[in-house]
Amino acid sequence: MKKTLTIVIAAIGLMIAKEGKSQSIDADLTETYIVLDTAKTYSEVLLASNQFKLIAQQNPDNWLANYYAAWSIGILSYREPKKDNKDPMLDEADAFFKKIESMDSSNDEVAVLGGLLAQARLSVAPAGRHGKYGVIVNKYFDMVKKLNPDNPRMYYLQGNALFYTPKLFGGGADKALPLYEKAKGLFVNDSSDIHKPHWGKTMNEKMLIECKNKIGK
Repeated sequence: MKKTLTIVIAAIGLMIAKEGKSQSIDADLTETYIVLDTAKTYSEVLLASNQFKLIAQQNPDNWLANYYAAWSIGILSYREPKKDNKDPMLDEADAFFKKIESMDSSNDEVAVLGGLLAQARLSVAPAGRHGKYGVIVNKYFDMVKKLNPDNPRMYYLQGNALFYTPKLFGGGADKALPLYEKAKGLFVNDSSDIHKPHWGKTMNEKMLIECKNKIGK
């Protein structure tokens, strides 16, 4: 009886410790997310990304930690001023991404992130990489449409792709605007819970304004 009681107490202790650790990770991720979401400079994004990577390295089996590490590096790569640095950064992002993809490949947020990272690769050399990474982007977004066609991040990223594509090749602000507007309508359903990725709303609003200014609306 005494031995059984000891085992039960030990099990409860482990459960409490595990729950406490999980809450601590959530708090760290939430705090770091706020830093990145409100960042205005490259240095601020770099600081947040490094923190996300540290959390993931300390918690290698935590899905969320690996997700935010991969996502933050992808975001940082767009701001990286040196072109030669972008691919090595995205190699690092891919290492974190492959972990979460192996944990849950049927998650629409995983597919959206896959699309973002492929778009980041494409942006390094659009002309030379369109054949390879354009196909990968479409593959991931086709997955999102099947899993959750109301994911606003997909439309936000598609809007970005059109906004930065020259009109000569079918892009432009007028083509991007409907996608940003669709994303805006869907972002209202997003939770602010760190367990449910909700990035993109702030930047989508900025891109909506930029689109309208370019079009003259």
